[in-house]
Amino acid sequence: MKKEEIAQIFYHIADVLESQNVKWKPIAYRKAARSLEMLKEDVDSIYNKKGIKGIEEIPGIGEGLARKIIQYIETGKINEWERLKKTLPKGFYKLLDVPGLGIKKAKLFYEKLKIKSIEQLEKAAKAHKLIGLPGFKEKSEKNILEGIMLMKQQGGRMPLAKAEKIAGKIVSQLKKLPEVEEAIAAGSVRRKKSTVRDIDLIVKTRYPERVIDKFVKMPFVKKVLAKGNEKATIITKENVQADLRVFTNEEFGAGLLYFTGDKEHNIWLRKIAIKKGLKLNEYGLFRGRRRIAGRTEKEIYNVLGVKMPSPEKRIGQSE
Repeated sequence: MKKEEIAQIFYHIADVLESQNVKWKPIAYRKAARSLEMLKEDVDSIYNKKGIKGIEEIPGIGEGLARKIIQYIETGKINEWERLKKTLPKGFYKLLDVPGLGIKKAKLFYEKLKIKSIEQLEKAAKAHKLIGLPGFKEKSEKNILEGIMLMKQQGGRMPLAKAEKIAGKIVSQLKKLPEVEEAIAAGSVRRKKSTVRDIDLIVKTRYPERVIDKFVKMPFVKKVLAKGNEKATIITKENVQADLRVFTNEEFGAGLLYFTGDKEHNIWLRKIAIKKGLKLNEYGLFRGRRRIAGRTEKEIYNVLGVKMPSPEKRIGQSE
C-alpha cells in the first residue's frame, strides 16, 4: 500500500536529516509517517476523492508534506528523498531496514568498514569484523545477525492483524501462569499501527524471575535471544521477535505507559514531569526518591495534568 511505502520513506528522510543535525524536520517527518501508518484508507484513495485538501486533513500533514505525498502517488518518487539518497553511499539507506540499526550505527559501519549493503553487513558480522568498533561487542554483533535474519524471514514488518493474533496467543498463555496478575501487549500492537516490527509484552507480578523462567520455555518459543531477571527476548515459531518486561503492582502502570507511547510522546511527558519538579520513567513518577504514582497509567497522567489519550493517539504530543 502506498501509505506504508511513503511512511517508510519519511522515516528514512528523518533518520538522514537527524544525522545531519537538522532541527525539527525529523520530528515532523516521523509524526507524518506514524499518521500514515494509522490510516484505514490508502492515501491514493483519499487523494482521488478529496485532492490535496484530503491529504492535508491527515493529522501531522501540512501543505509541504501533502505535496510530497501527492508527488509519490503521481510519480512513485519523492524528490527530497532522491536528493538525500545521493548524499549517501549507493544502497546504504537499505541498512536502516535492519531491526535495531539506526543511521548512526549504519554510518559507523560505512566509515570504518565501507559497508553499504545488507549483504556486506551480514558477511562482516559473520566474520566478526564488527567486534571492536565503538560500542560493539560479541552480543551486539549477534543482535545484528538476528535482526538481518528476522528482516529476511518476515519481510521487515508484519500486518497488524498478524501481530495481534501472535500477541493474543502469547498473552493468553501468560495469563494462565499463577504468578501473573495481568498481561497485555503494548507497543505498536496497542497503538494499532498498521504494520508492526516486533511485539512488546508487559506483565504485572510479584514473582518476576519465575515468570521469566516460564516464559522462555513456553511452546511458542523458537529461540531465546536474551534472558534477565526482569525482561526476556524471544523469537516465536512465526519468526517474530517478542520482548517481555515484568513489573510489580506499584510499577505496572508506569511500565505500560512507557512501553505503549512512542518515543516523542514519552519525551514530551518526561518534560512535563521535569517542569513540575518530578521524574518519570518506566518504574513510576517520582518526587525525589519517593514514587508518587505508577500503579496505573491514569494516575500518572492525572498528576502530570494531562488528559489520558487512548493508546492509538500516544504519538508525539497529546492533543
